[in-house]
Amino acid sequence: MTLKNVLRILGAYAWSFGETLIDKPTLNKSMLSTNIKFYNTLKWINILSSFLLFVPVFGSLGNFHLPHMLGYLIMAFLGYSTWIFQGVTGVPIYEETRFLILMHLTLHSFFGLWREFYNKFALFDDFLHIFGGFWGAFFLFPFIFGSAIAWSNLPQRAVRWKVWLSGISIVNMIGVFWEIGEFISDKIFGGYPGYRMAQENSLDDTMLDLIYNNIGATIGILVFWWYLKRSKDINTFVKDMGKKLGEFFREESTILGP
Repeated sequence: MTLKNVLRILGAYAWSFGETLIDKPTLNKSMLSTNIKFYNTLKWINILSSFLLFVPVFGSLGNFHLPHMLGYLIMAFLGYSTWIFQGVTGVPIYEETRFLILMHLTLHSFFGLWREFYNKFALFDDFLHIFGGFWGAFFLFPFIFGSAIAWSNLPQRAVRWKVWLSGISIVNMIGVFWEIGEFISDKIFGGYPGYRMAQENSLDDTMLDLIYNNIGATIGILVFWWYLKRSKDINTFVKDMGKKLGEFFREESTILGP
């Protein structure tokens, strides 16, 4: 990656974050309500949560722990991923989606690692995997659905199955990569003082985590379908999202060439 590409990504993030602050209506959207007070409240909760992810980074400097510090830094970066994605592609991100992502990252980083909820509460890890599957499906659903209705002429039943299977498949793929990351982390830092093994029970832990991911993803898709049937303008918005993705990839193809 060249310096020009890095500067482009950073510039897109800054622009996207700025657009959020000034409430540009073409980019910022609440999914559950058209009430401006609800949107503003959610927006500022998300902005404050994004800064909250840096509390463990600075708070743990006095008691430095390499594996945890790496985790804190990764979670802090991922907290801004939706603004980066929005800035690069121009695809709008629901504030509710941003809220779920930031909540999951905060629960893992701030509460799970820094406040040691993983050690204090036996079911905390199980809950996070269910919640992770839920927000993963909830986050992916608009993009998959928007792309399906914008780029294909499939009948309604086929679109439903395409979205369902695609959402479950991507959540499982992310879950597998997460488990691989836990496995590698355990192998590298297994003997590090104070390190909590992510896969203490090996196969049982891995399989239960993947099962919980699927349970959460199924709940997320069902909730989205339920809301989709009752929404007044979400169909148009999701279709516009698909068009935005199409415009982005066509532009990238033009830049990169054949």
